[in-house]
Amino acid sequence: MITTEDVGFELTSHQLTVVTSAWDTKQLVTAPAGGGKTTTLCLRIGHLIAQEGLRPAEIVVLTFSRAAVRRLRMLLSRTVPAGRRVRVQTFDSWATSLLIDLGYEQDELAGLGFDVRIERAATVVEDVQFEDLGRVVPRHVVIDEVQDLIGIRRDMVESLLDRVTEAGFTVVGDPAQSIYGFQVPESKQRAEEVGRFFEWVRATYGDDLTERKLSGNFRAVTDEARVALKYGPRLRELTENPAVDPAPLLRELRTALLNEVLPVDGLDTEFVQQSLRSFDGTVAVLARDNAEVLSLSEQLGRHGIAHGVQQASRAVGAAPTWIVDLLHSTGAGVLDRAGFDAVRPDVAAPGSLDETEVWELLRGVAGAPRNRLDLGALRRVVSDGRLPDELTARGRPKIVVSTVHRAKGLEFDRVLISGLTESSVRVREPDPADEARLLYVAMTRAREDMYRLPAPDTRHLRKGRTLFRPVGRWFVGGFQHFVRVGIEGLDQDVCHQAPVGATSPDVDAVGVQRYLLDVVSPGDEVILQRLHDLPIGNEETPPYGIFHNGTLIGEASQVFRHDLWRLLKLSSTYQVSRWPCLVTGLHVDCVEAVVGSPAITERNGLGDHGVWVAPRIFGLGRFDWTHAEQVPEGHDHL
Repeated sequence: MITTEDVGFELTSHQLTVVTSAWDTKQLVTAPAGGGKTTTLCLRIGHLIAQEGLRPAEIVVLTFSRAAVRRLRMLLSRTVPAGRRVRVQTFDSWATSLLIDLGYEQDELAGLGFDVRIERAATVVEDVQFEDLGRVVPRHVVIDEVQDLIGIRRDMVESLLDRVTEAGFTVVGDPAQSIYGFQVPESKQRAEEVGRFFEWVRATYGDDLTERKLSGNFRAVTDEARVALKYGPRLRELTENPAVDPAPLLRELRTALLNEVLPVDGLDTEFVQQSLRSFDGTVAVLARDNAEVLSLSEQLGRHGIAHGVQQASRAVGAAPTWIVDLLHSTGAGVLDRAGFDAVRPDVAAPGSLDETEVWELLRGVAGAPRNRLDLGALRRVVSDGRLPDELTARGRPKIVVSTVHRAKGLEFDRVLISGLTESSVRVREPDPADEARLLYVAMTRAREDMYRLPAPDTRHLRKGRTLFRPVGRWFVGGFQHFVRVGIEGLDQDVCHQAPVGATSPDVDAVGVQRYLLDVVSPGDEVILQRLHDLPIGNEETPPYGIFHNGTLIGEASQVFRHDLWRLLKLSSTYQVSRWPCLVTGLHVDCVEAVVGSPAITERNGLGDHGVWVAPRIFGLGRFDWTHAEQVPEGHDHL
């Protein structure tokens, strides 16, 4: 074993073997929860560069989420300086960048969902000539969390490995943590997908494949945090041997949760609230599904406890606000490195990136000849949501509410597990193997403390796809089918057509921009207020302003107005004529850079690049039906 001071512990012999293997080694690594996987991958990348002579561009690193991208990058920055130049991407981001290199137009990509992009990338990658695209042929591929590669993403990764037959690879996963099978709707096919990538790798590479297993645990430091680790080997056996009955193991895991994890009262109790406020470490409140996440987040917000909600891996990343400063820095259409460096002191670098890395990432998507940045292309990249994952990664708040699925691969000092007992199962007959793996993942996220929360009451939370006019979000109903109490806030609910003040002469657009940057913080509560009574379109509600402590900071988007109208449209003959006066309980997710008309921003003193900042919102909004028919004179009802 060797000592690695940068990571704070000694590498085990298993880790050392994975790290120091030759560049062309094809290795499948089983890594249990807390087994030092991320550190091992970072040191592996460092070894490939420093000892095996690979260039950063010759290494492809793919993982599931931007949170995992951020974690890998930050650890690379701390432990392996040479690895800072390696691109770490999500599967979806890599597929999109490949299609762009193949000549797909931005308008065409904007109309394609992530799954369609993955399918097309999987189709073309086997025949792609990397040199013709200006790319370096990969010599080593690193794939993280391979246990959850299912369906089209599995197809794409298999096609990539088939294409680069001379390359080595390091693919890492843990069958005990395979929890994304729910994406396959048919139960038999879902069972077949679990562990299928492991089977494919073994069958395809045979004797050329080297299998390794990491051992030990570097995450859990207390007995309570280690309570579920002993079940990992049996869960892996479930995946490899479908004949094993999962029911006894599920019962044991539930018993361990009930008997060995300390229960606490709900988030509405003062003791729990105070413990969350006073705790200095990171906290995760983990739930079974998005309905519980919305309810738990609402409880925290009601008591003024700042927190964030872990977003889906496919959600479009928010463009950092420093993009606005960058585009405003010159009236020219291009920016050279000297001009960029002159702006950088006023621009906060995201995560662990330095100026050179940010410059190279920007040029990768909006480069101009002679080592310059095309600002017009950068505007289009921001507009299309195509900034690299490294630039949209954000710091994690101290308290995070998340589904267990979205917390996969992450760790926290303290974990509160909501429900996940037999009585909290929402579906009638959950697959016991899936349920056991879900519980195992939840119970292995903690470093120190783990507690058990009662599941929130989500009886009135319903999916909008069941409505007469379906919508792709949750809503709050009631015992009667026609009751409408609230609506889920989404990241596309803020209007990006124009900055606040562009259509209101009594609102200072420049002042609102300063307010957003200087005063508004993630987690702050906002209220949506109906501005007048006239619907903007045939299938839309009237406009809603977004207010922060009484200050107008945004306007609800057409998407929100349309979805709210559909939510209120009870039948084909029902005429929607009443709208909530207020929507309360929503919160700021972040402030982001957005792109629109240069003419509008120039008229409002915001420069001629058509870029400004706007809030993102999240949470469970509750309807206030006061003044439902008519807004009172003076708009003093907020």
